[in-house]
Amino acid sequence: MNRRLVTVVALMGGAALTLSACSGGGSAGTGGDELAKDGSFSMALDSDPGTLSPLMTISTSASQVINYLYDRMVFIDPATGSVKPWLAESWSEKPGEVVYTLKKGIMCSSGEPLTAQTVADNFTFVADKANNSPLRGFAVPGDLVATADDATGTVTLKTPTPSPFLLVNTASIGILCQSGLKKPDAVATESDGTGLFTLAEVVPNDHYTLTRRAGYSWGPDDQTTSETLGVPKDVTFKVISNPSTAANLLLSGELNAAVISGADEDRLASAGLAKLSTNRPMGEMFYNQLNGKATSDPAVRLALTKAVDIPNLAKIITADKGAVSKQLSGVSPVGCQMETTGALPAADFDGAAAALTAAGWIAGNNGKRVKDGKALELAFIYNNATDTSNAAAEFAQQQWTKLGASVSIKGGDENFMVEQLLSGKNNADWDIAWENVNVSVPSTIVPLISGPAPSEGLNFGSIRNAGYEAGVAKASVLTGEQACAAWGEAEESLFTSADVVPFASAPSSTYLHKASAVFDTVASGPLVRVKK
Repeated sequence: MNRRLVTVVALMGGAALTLSACSGGGSAGTGGDELAKDGSFSMALDSDPGTLSPLMTISTSASQVINYLYDRMVFIDPATGSVKPWLAESWSEKPGEVVYTLKKGIMCSSGEPLTAQTVADNFTFVADKANNSPLRGFAVPGDLVATADDATGTVTLKTPTPSPFLLVNTASIGILCQSGLKKPDAVATESDGTGLFTLAEVVPNDHYTLTRRAGYSWGPDDQTTSETLGVPKDVTFKVISNPSTAANLLLSGELNAAVISGADEDRLASAGLAKLSTNRPMGEMFYNQLNGKATSDPAVRLALTKAVDIPNLAKIITADKGAVSKQLSGVSPVGCQMETTGALPAADFDGAAAALTAAGWIAGNNGKRVKDGKALELAFIYNNATDTSNAAAEFAQQQWTKLGASVSIKGGDENFMVEQLLSGKNNADWDIAWENVNVSVPSTIVPLISGPAPSEGLNFGSIRNAGYEAGVAKASVLTGEQACAAWGEAEESLFTSADVVPFASAPSSTYLHKASAVFDTVASGPLVRVKK
């Protein structure tokens, strides 16, 4: 197993189920290179964002919109991993503490100045268990204490226990202004931030329109203002669930940007459209380990995993453009680069069948397995955002059926998956789930795979892995290569018992038509440019 430390970076937009940072070539697609004055920019979303409160969502689609409305404390360059000023002009970091110093003159869209106390109140809001923020324990430690000094413009974030990657994680939070903090329900469909854009129109399941505000001058590139040539006057996010439809609209010029994967990429490439690409997870499998569930038995989880042949599954879901994942924190660029998924169970269909029989799941004359009078019936849910995910899910269902399980299958968009996994209402309604948790550093995913289950926590699979928890405790007090090695050992404990199965990663590409981006990312509003 090979591990090496790399620069700790993330561009998460405030969520686990988030848009991966786009990096790579950053030129325009078709239409020349001359920037447009007061142009329009449109981008596809594959599902409706739901709430647009930056402190109350972990939705990928919501984060894409939020990143245009709310600024963050610092910006992490996805290409180089360097940390750059944004709302903060400077910062310092040591174990369990980050101190930010605000830039002067930052104004909220409501007209009020942004203060250090307001920034501290954002982090306090998330850390307060009573507010039920899904970011608590994920991007903001639950034991974090935030204090402010308005006279010096400093915000101090401290944790009494070790908090790995505290700067990176807190840098993912979009900052609400004070009036928005006082009305958290209202900002679900309104905006109240320091971002370059404000929310103008919301038509759920159709489109979200943003308009450029005046007086903005604190972008992360030290150049972007409200008057910068190429900065769009308005931005529209269009909800388009079908990737082929999004590809067609890109080619016709009705969209400027969309994340496209699969067969549609070939025709976009042949049309000369530019793209920004990064590696990201495409297949992560979780089993429900609630008491009474068949999948709470390690023998069942291992058998189901061995039966689907992970390399073949990766080939199907990535359209042969990716590979088996190397680790859980797989969004480029990653904080610790590891190769831990060699610990995943190897393909062995006959061995899987024998293991189920040894565990008491006996196949009847019809091939269906029963234990103590109870049939092996499994509810399988998955994110069906791509055609390849549908094909992979059907393949898995076929293999599990062949193994002797009765498998119901239901695909849905991101909102469906978030509701099923994290609402706390549907804990018992599923047995197998495919949903990608897009993180760059290994500590971020900890509350999703350990600790309390929804609605008390985020551990939607009710995973209880002593080896992982011990590894996390060890890694949390280490730094550098030693920390990465400990994180790798922790993840291996999950894989050997099939608690989590990260089975595929592949390049994710955002295609551009008459548009470009600063820092090679369209994930933040000040960084987008439109062309004539």
